[in-house]
Amino acid sequence: MMKKILFAISSAVIISACGGGGDTATAEKPLKDTFPLYCTYLYDASSTTIGFGAFKFTEKKEVKGGFLKFSVDSTSTSNNIIDIYEIFHNAKFSISVDGLDTKDQGRDYNIKTSFFGQMKETASITGKVIDLVDGKDSGSDLIVSLKFNNVENQVALKVSLVDNVLTLNGAINLNDFKAQKALSSLNKTCKDLHKGSDGKSVTWPEVNIYVSTTLKKNFPKK
Repeated sequence: MMKKILFAISSAVIISACGGGGDTATAEKPLKDTFPLYCTYLYDASSTTIGFGAFKFTEKKEVKGGFLKFSVDSTSTSNNIIDIYEIFHNAKFSISVDGLDTKDQGRDYNIKTSFFGQMKETASITGKVIDLVDGKDSGSDLIVSLKFNNVENQVALKVSLVDNVLTLNGAINLNDFKAQKALSSLNKTCKDLHKGSDGKSVTWPEVNIYVSTTLKKNFPKK
């Protein structure tokens, strides 16, 4: 059963962030419409970025990239900006491999053909939100189910919320997705490009995940 974790926030803080600023009563102007206008918070696709960091060389140099084509469906709204689970508890996502972008066309081609092209049913990376786990001193983790190469695993993404900006950071091991063959194929294609200072060609199975989005305020109509 999914565990829903709610965070408490005082009404004074909500009113400060979202209040409508009612009229002040004077002898000439009677008080009216003094109730606060509560906003809700929702997912904003236009502000979202999905990135990754892969590693090459024995010294493990990170090479970053991202995906420009993706969709996130079945999100909800929340009266409380820090209640991340309320917004994303039903969320499902699909990331198109065709939208891969590392700012290098040759590298993009090699990854699409020699890596993803060697997998099963991986035109898209798909997944859904499973849970939000409170780690207390270590912060909270958003647990997502991630599927590619016809293998599905749960991944923990560390949650950070600063103002309205939500970031999710985590890591996967490609061996957990049975991608050893695809990784070997990529390393063979990029053999010379993945040689470090020691002359060895290495492509690591660890991949970092970087997600960022801005939670959008939605004010009710008067």
